[in-house]
Amino acid sequence: MAWFLLTIDADWIPGSDKGLKALLHVCSVMGVKATIFATGRFCLAYPEMIAAAAADGHEIGVHGWEHPMPHFRAENYRFTSVAQRRRWLSQATDAIAGVLKQMPRAFRAPFLWTDAQTFGLLEELGYSIDSSIPARRFDGLLGMVNHVDYFRASLAPYHPDCDRPALRGASALLEVPPSAFLLPLNMSTLRFVGLRAAVWLARTIATRTPVVNFYCHPWEFVSPVEMEFPVGTPSRHTRAIGPGWLRPLSAFIGAVRASGFQFCTISEVAACGSW
Repeated sequence: MAWFLLTIDADWIPGSDKGLKALLHVCSVMGVKATIFATGRFCLAYPEMIAAAAADGHEIGVHGWEHPMPHFRAENYRFTSVAQRRRWLSQATDAIAGVLKQMPRAFRAPFLWTDAQTFGLLEELGYSIDSSIPARRFDGLLGMVNHVDYFRASLAPYHPDCDRPALRGASALLEVPPSAFLLPLNMSTLRFVGLRAAVWLARTIATRTPVVNFYCHPWEFVSPVEMEFPVGTPSRHTRAIGPGWLRPLSAFIGAVRASGFQFCTISEVAACGSW
């Protein structure tokens, strides 16, 4: 059976630290090590929490500088200048390296918006792993992943072509795609389609790749009234969220484990596979 990655995208949403604290407790109870992609601003706001998570064996990657919602044009790694992307990446890398006392290895682009130029910047800055290619995913009017050029990319980890990241090639970066099969394998899907469907989706994806990559956000486990969402944040991000979803997530983790998946961090995937 496949390896399973529990990844957590810590966007900059003031107050969402309560969600990360709760997720880390779930991981502790269930004996799971997560990969946390933190924005630079989240890391600077809650450095003790990030440092403690790393000390407990969780891996800390980078998720951009602040990943503002819903203003995706304010920070995206696909349609902005290379110089601006370099500034965001450098800021975020410095912030997280300062807390960890070592360089982060892994990156996930906000909104999963990336391209070959961003991959070049990641290599330039010393990253060795990316987790941004939205293979087999198309959101339509329901989300932000509406470009189809990565749809047929590999679901399994691979080294991309330096000019066409959807293809296998000679890049030093290892791409570990967030899992999807039309629907993304994430907490939103678990929230809106239910436990059985989410477990079925994980098992189905595992027939196509040895690595299944699930993600969630700390803000999904905090009451909206306790956080400061930017004005204009889509309602799908602010309804049906709260601490009540910790129990279904725990049930999902238990069902995945019972299915024979082996939990690991993204660097363990990179170290263990001959990709």
